[in-house]
Amino acid sequence: MAEFYKDIDVLLAKQLAGEANADELKVVESWLAESSENRAYFDGLKRLWQEAPQVRTGPEWEVDTEAALKKVKSDIQRGQFTQLQGKRSYRWMRAAAVLALMLAALWFLQEPETIPVQEIASSSRIVTDTLNDGSVVVLNRNSGLRIAENFNRKERRMRLSGEAYFQVAHDSIRPFVVEAEQLEITVVGTEFNVENKVSEGKVTVSVTSGKVLLKSSAQSALLLANEQAIFDITSKKIERIQKPSPNVLAYKTRVFSFDNTNLGSVIEQLNEVYETNISLKNKDLANCPLTTNFNNLPLDQILEIIAESFSLSIERGQDTIALDGEPCAVN
Repeated sequence: MAEFYKDIDVLLAKQLAGEANADELKVVESWLAESSENRAYFDGLKRLWQEAPQVRTGPEWEVDTEAALKKVKSDIQRGQFTQLQGKRSYRWMRAAAVLALMLAALWFLQEPETIPVQEIASSSRIVTDTLNDGSVVVLNRNSGLRIAENFNRKERRMRLSGEAYFQVAHDSIRPFVVEAEQLEITVVGTEFNVENKVSEGKVTVSVTSGKVLLKSSAQSALLLANEQAIFDITSKKIERIQKPSPNVLAYKTRVFSFDNTNLGSVIEQLNEVYETNISLKNKDLANCPLTTNFNNLPLDQILEIIAESFSLSIERGQDTIALDGEPCAVN
């Protein structure tokens, strides 16, 4: 019978960890029924299981064998566990120390210490950062990202103010969740942009690859690559955009695509991306249509192209740039 129970320490540890199968549980139950000593032995191990997280040492949750053994010896000396005689006593100490190490290792793998809240912020410059799950975040100017406690434990949750682009590392187990006002954006692995404009009462989500799920208290919507939606902060409604703007990521790439776009809108986008103050002296110029692409060009070169396209003059002040000329003919 002793040979039958030679691995009982391992079976007891597996039962406490919830990993024992039906046959192994039957062996443990049979062993417990044999004597009160066996029951006392198991009860002591169970108490040790409950206290095992205290064995952890150091910020990296390393398993410390000396700490485990010292704790078991200390517990026995204080009379917290039933002390057995002779070889049985040594076996108890050895098994308890082994179990403590197993539990410490299990705790390290499954229950990491609380990861504190982290924040990423940008002011006058765009900030690019890599999260601890490998995801890349690009924060537009004057934006902030608050990373939740225990990020990358069961989920990857954060809250956004302002605008950010996310290149999400694939993880089918831990969803990537971005909160923006009362909108929740959930993905597994994809690339998307969130523009949280509280002043305008809306949150705009644009998906460049993969898919994301938008959820509010009023409705939900699934967005695929190259799709865009606007969440109304007041009504909590989500509205799909039939013709998404191609320049959503211009703040990050400085790549623009204009297709019969009125000059007023072009100037507005340039001002936002280049943080400048360009105006149209002749207000009628705002309706002039522009069709062209700018691929990460210096602002001065862009202005020269626009001025040449509409025969405009460029007037530069200390902190301003004005375009002037005759209004174009609009069909």
